[in-house]
Amino acid sequence: MNTKFESFKSIFLSIVFFVTLVLFLPFTQDQFVTTKWYFLGFSVLLLILISLVQFAVTKKISWVRKDADRPFFLFIIAVTLSVLLMSPGFKVQALFEPYFGLLTFVFLFVYYFFISRTKKHITYIVPVLAIVSVLLSVVTLSTSISFISRLLPFPAAFVKQIQYFSPVGSLVDVLVVLGFASVVLLGTMLKQQKENKGSLLIVGAFVVDAGAFIALFFTLIRNQSTFIFPPLSLSWYAAVETLKQPLTAIFGVGVDNFPVMFARVKDTAYNQSTLWQIPSFNVSRSALLHIATETGLLGLVSFILVGIQMVKESFGSTGSVTKKLISLFFCAAVILFPPSFLLFFLFFSYFGFLQMGKQHEEKVTDLKDVMPAYLGLLLLGIVVLGGTGYLLIRAYSSEVMFNKALKTNNLKDVYGYMREAVIENPYYEKYRSNFAQVNLLIANNIAQSAQQAAAKDPKQQLSEQQRQTISQAIQDAIKEGQAVVSLNNQKAANWALLGAIYQNIINVAQGADSWTVSAYQRAVVLDPQNVTYRVELGGVMYSLKNYDDALQIFQQAVALKPDWANAQYNYAWAAYQKGDYVKAANAMQNTVSLLDQKKDAADYKRASADLEMFKAKLPKTEEAPVTQTQQQNKLSLPQTPTDSLEPKITLPKTASPEAK
Repeated sequence: MNTKFESFKSIFLSIVFFVTLVLFLPFTQDQFVTTKWYFLGFSVLLLILISLVQFAVTKKISWVRKDADRPFFLFIIAVTLSVLLMSPGFKVQALFEPYFGLLTFVFLFVYYFFISRTKKHITYIVPVLAIVSVLLSVVTLSTSISFISRLLPFPAAFVKQIQYFSPVGSLVDVLVVLGFASVVLLGTMLKQQKENKGSLLIVGAFVVDAGAFIALFFTLIRNQSTFIFPPLSLSWYAAVETLKQPLTAIFGVGVDNFPVMFARVKDTAYNQSTLWQIPSFNVSRSALLHIATETGLLGLVSFILVGIQMVKESFGSTGSVTKKLISLFFCAAVILFPPSFLLFFLFFSYFGFLQMGKQHEEKVTDLKDVMPAYLGLLLLGIVVLGGTGYLLIRAYSSEVMFNKALKTNNLKDVYGYMREAVIENPYYEKYRSNFAQVNLLIANNIAQSAQQAAAKDPKQQLSEQQRQTISQAIQDAIKEGQAVVSLNNQKAANWALLGAIYQNIINVAQGADSWTVSAYQRAVVLDPQNVTYRVELGGVMYSLKNYDDALQIFQQAVALKPDWANAQYNYAWAAYQKGDYVKAANAMQNTVSLLDQKKDAADYKRASADLEMFKAKLPKTEEAPVTQTQQQNKLSLPQTPTDSLEPKITLPKTASPEAK
C-alpha cells in the first residue's frame, strides 16, 4: 500500500513541476503568475490529503531528516515573523502575495518536502524539461521577432497582442526559466560527451539558448518587458535603510511593504529619470535585496544559509557538473533578478531534486496502539487542510469575480462582481480601491443625469430617492477608500486615493474640501519626493482660491522637477492669481520652453497665449527669460468637479479621513 502511495506522489510531483511552468488561464486578472500560484497551492493541499489518507490507512508516521530542512525552515520562520510583527493592516495581503507572500513560501516548502522525500530519482525530468523548454523557446522566438509575427495568418491586432507572449508569463520569467533549462541541458551535454554518448540535447540546447537570448535582449537591452525594473541604487538604499532601526534591521519592514520603503528612500535624481511618474514599486531590483528589505537580517541570513547548503551539496564529492552549474545560476539569479514566483519555485524544486534518492535514516512511529494520539492527529490534519482549502477557494473566487468586473462594460454588472470580490476577500487593497471608484462613478452618473434633465426642464429637480442613492454611493466610496488606508496607512498611494475620492465630491458633500486637503497632505508626508501629489494638493488649494498655499506647494513641485511643464504651468497661474506677474511670466516662459512646438502644438499655443497675456501685465523694464529644455507634456489647470448639488449632502463624521 505504501509503495502505491509513494509511486502516485512521485508521478504527481513531476506533473506539478511541469504544469506550473506553463499553465495560464484567463479566469484571473494576472492569468500567468496568479494561475500558477493557485495551481501550486491546490496541488500542495492534494499532496497533504494523500499523505493524510495514507496515515489514516497505515496509522504510521514516518520522518526522514534532511540537512537542507533547517535553513529552509528558519527562512519560513523569518518570513512569518516579518508578517506578524511588521506587515501593516490585517496581514492577509502579505499572506496571499504571489511574488513574496508567506503562503508562497509555505507552499514551496511543502512541495520541496515531498520532492526531497522521494526515494528514487525521477529519470525523465531532464528529457521532459528539454522538451518543455524548447517549446517555450520556440514560442518566445516566434512572438518576439516582429518579422516572424507578420507571417502568422492572424489579424494585425492579434499579432500585436501576442507579441512577447509566453505561457510562462513576463519576459523576465521566461529568462529565468530558459536560463535554468539552459544550464541543465549544458551540464547534461558535458556529462554525455564525457561518456561518449550522442544526444539530441545539443539541438535542444541551441534552441533554448536562442530563446533565452531573445528574452534577455528584449528585457534588458530593448527594455520592452511588461515588467519594469526599479533602480538598483534605490533598491540598495531601501535595504540599507532598514538597518537604521533595530526592529526593521532584524525583521525588515514587513512582507508586502516594500513600496513604503521605496517611497522613503527616493531622491531628487529619481524625478529626473524616465520612471518619475511611477510613484513606487512592489518589488526590489534584486531578490536578495528584497529579502533583506522585507524580512531583515533574519530572513537574509537564513536564505544565505540555504544558498550555502546548496553550494555545499553541489560542489561536494557527489556533485556533478550539472549541479555546479545550476547552483551558480541560482546564486547569480537571486542577485540579478527581481523576486518572482517562478524564480523561487525553481529554486525550491531544484533543492528537492538535489535531495532525491539520498539515503537517510527513516524514523517510523506506529500509532495503532495509541488511538487518542492517532485520532487527534487525524482530526488536526483534517481541520488544517479543510480550513486552508476553504480560504484558498474564497481567495481564488474573489480573483475570478474581480476579473469579471474588469471585463464587463455594464456598470450594474461591474458593481455586482466587484462587490462579490470584496465580500470574498475584503483585505485586498486592489479590490477595495476599485470598488471605491465604481461607487463614485455611480454617484457621478446620477448627478450628471439630473443636471442634464434640469438643463432641459428647470422644473425637474433631483428626487429624494436620487439624493439618497447619491449619498449612499458617496458614503460607500469613502468607506472603501478608508478601508484601503486601514489596510496599509503607511502607503502614500492609499492616502492619495482617499484624497481623490474627496476631491470628486467637493461640490456635492459638505466638508469634502478640508478632507481632500488632509488626505493629500498625508500622501505628501509619506512620499515627499512625489511631485504629482504636490501638484494635486496645490490644485485643490487653487480651486479653493487659497492662492498663497497653492503658490507655495506648486513652487515645491517645480523645485522637485523643474523640467515638468505642467508643474511650471500651475505655478505660473498661481503666481498670476496672486498678482506676482514677474514670477508668473517667468514660470510661463519656462513652460513654453519645455513644450515641443510640433508634438505639443495645442499646449504650446495655449501656453504662448497665456505668456503674452502675462507679459502685458509686466512693467516695461521686465522681460521673461527663456530657460529649460524641450519635453513632451500635457498642461492642465486645477479643475473643480463640475457635478454639484444644492443643498449639499451632509455626510456623517465617519466619512472624514480622521475616522478611517
